[in-house]
Parts: sequence; structure tokens; C-alpha cells
Amino acid sequence: MPSLITPKALARTYNHPSKDPWTAVELYREASKKPDDWGAQRVASAINSDQSNGFDGISRGEVRAWVDDDSKPDAARAVDVARELGWDADEWTETVRALAQLVIGIYAFGSINERHRSPSWSPDDPDSEAAIEQALEQVGVGYQHVDRDDPGQGDEIRPASHASRLGRALVVAGAPIGDKNARSVYGLPDWVDDAPMVVKVDLAVLLVRGRAITYPEKATRRIQSDRGAQYFRDVARLIEDATGATANASESGVTISADAVRELGLA
Repeated sequence: MPSLITPKALARTYNHPSKDPWTAVELYREASKKPDDWGAQRVASAINSDQSNGFDGISRGEVRAWVDDDSKPDAARAVDVARELGWDADEWTETVRALAQLVIGIYAFGSINERHRSPSWSPDDPDSEAAIEQALEQVGVGYQHVDRDDPGQGDEIRPASHASRLGRALVVAGAPIGDKNARSVYGLPDWVDDAPMVVKVDLAVLLVRGRAITYPEKATRRIQSDRGAQYFRDVARLIEDATGATANASESGVTISADAVRELGLA
């Protein structure tokens, strides 16, 4: 399977004043290979003279902060954290499965702040809350509960650490950012179709349990919100793949059959 999160795509969620952020990460790595007692000018000259690294015309100023001040580009820090915590694995590890749940949790009852890229989730039921908490623990960031301004609403669940880095990783993996509506949510990420069945079941449960309307006198459920029609088709296909039962998409939502609800263990 391709990675949900690639280092290059994650790096490019950052800004760099003079070059592609991924190029800055590669340049930083090249500079870091040089001996610790070399100054910025010597490092820049060595990089320029090495024809195999693809860099040319690097100035002392471009590497000075990294060499002389021991700083590090934000993009490089994020890429290193993703690697250390296993976010960029190219197989369905427990951590990648947890990332997938966090992405779908954003679709169901979460959001990612446009300015800071920090994610949060506000599930209304204890099982969904526990699923998000467990996923945040599995991806290595922990979680915290934060009171929302409206006393009638439950807590927000947020990462205890690496909030912006995780949020950027989730965006790379396909999570929507900012306000969610029909103009911003077009469909589920492509990787959902190729996910193993056990992952599809987990994601379908999260969506149906956390988002669907229940009815007092019937077992069918309904997901309905301001989303694009393709999103509803994607959700219906996910539920049918996970259950082998019917889920009908329309322009305004998804009706989930009683059989599908039962197959998900929600009835």
C-alpha cells in the first residue's frame, strides 16, 4: 500500500521563505552530514562542490542557522517526528490504522484549525470518545480534554503533544481542514477503498455511530449534513463494503439499512 503520509507531502504543508520546503529539508540533511566543527561557509562550499547532491549555488546564509545556531527547519522536525512515531509506514500497522481512524473522525465529528493546523474531535457518545482517545495514544501524541465555550456541548479531545504536526499529517492523509460543507468536503480519501476489511469496519462504525441519526421505532439510521453528493456515495460504499448490506446514498445523505447497522454491531 502507498503511505497515507509521505515525508515530501508533509514537508510541503509548511512555508519556506526562499525554496520548496522539501528542498529545504533535503538541504538541512545534507548540511547535517558535515563535521560539527565546520562553520557555515565551509559547509556551504562543500555542498556546492559535491555534484552528486543536486545542490548548486548554496550560500553561507542558507545554512548558517542550522550549522552555527543548531536550529532545524520546522518541516524537517515534522518529517522526523512522523518517521519516529511510524506515521509514514507503507503498511497497515496499528499506528497507520489509528491515523486512518483519526482522519475519518475529522469527517464525522472533528475539525482541523486552518491557522494552526491543530485537530480536535467532539464525539457525542462514549464509545466514539474512547476510540479517538485510543487512536491518539497509538499514534504517540496522547490526548487531553478541553472544555468548549458552550456549556451544552461536551469536551473537545485534542492531542497532548505534536498537535500541529499531527494535524498537518491528517490533512496530507485526506482530512478536511477548516469549515466542513458541500464546497469543502468532496468525498472520502482514495485510500479508504483499498483499506483492509478490518480497517473498513472500524471506519464505518466510527461514521455511523458518531454521525448517524437514530430513530426510536426502526433500526435504520441516516447520515445527513451539508456535504457534496460524492461524499455520500463514498460513505455508502464504505458501509456496504464493510457490512455486505445496503446503504443508499442520495444528494442529501445516506440511509443505512437495519441489516447494515446490525452487521456493524450497533443494533
